Amino acid sequence: MSDDFGTVNVRRGERGKEIEAVRQQYRHHRDALVRMVADAPTEHLAAEYQRLIREIDNSIAKLDEIEGRPASASPPASTSAGTRPLVTTPEDERDTLVTDNIPPATDEPSRQSSRVLMIVIAGVIVLAAIVWLLWRASGDRNKVVEQPVTVTTPVVETTATNAPPAATTTVAPAATTAVLRITPLAANYGTIRKGTRAVRQFSIENTSAAAVPVKAARSTCRCLFYDYAQNVPAHGKETITVTIDGARAKAGALRETVVVTSKNDPAVTAQFDVSATIQ
Repeated sequence: MSDDFGTVNVRRGERGKEIEAVRQQYRHHRDALVRMVADAPTEHLAAEYQRLIREIDNSIAKLDEIEGRPASASPPASTSAGTRPLVTTPEDERDTLVTDNIPPATDEPSRQSSRVLMIVIAGVIVLAAIVWLLWRASGDRNKVVEQPVTVTTPVVETTATNAPPAATTTVAPAATTAVLRITPLAANYGTIRKGTRAVRQFSIENTSAAAVPVKAARSTCRCLFYDYAQNVPAHGKETITVTIDGARAKAGALRETVVVTSKNDPAVTAQFDVSATIQ
């Protein structure tokens, strides 16, 4: 028997280990994508995750085809992964034994190595796409930018007279304390892509000794959605959540002023600004 018999088996064994390692990587990332589909913030991202799952299933099927065995059963997912029928060629079914009279095929390992290399390159592309999707999903979470509040000190004017007695001092009246106070006064949502949403929260403080029923005016762009309590307790605080829907907003710069008033007294009012860039 030829010495090439042991060489062929060793090469195929090493190739089998490489293929199995690539297959395990595919399955690991496929499980991660299946979990991400349920938590996707938008339908667009969910569809992208499902497309990547189908590509991974096709790559696993190609690995099974290279080894000449039936396709691996993929775990169930929220998407219908694509399948590819395996075709067994006579070359894959031939006996691996090599005798002294029949020289071993030298082109088969090179073709198998080329297929493995192509599958590894495809896997790198799929992993890069997953990283990019994760980065884009997390890029919509921008920090709220608060504008500093300027405190105006009352101006004290002193008027001197010609009379010898004491000088007359006039004090300007203090500014009326606002019943409702909102912080922050402005928030920049950053860049919002079409089809996604961004959420920020604002605090409403009631400085009076009585509860104040409040309402928020509807936005001009019709792309803002509010979630808040109907009454702010005396000397208490409530939170108003403002969501910008990128699907309803026009592309470009967005700036809206949200006005909050008392249902009982229209003179009791407060406002804050929201801004974003829609792409």
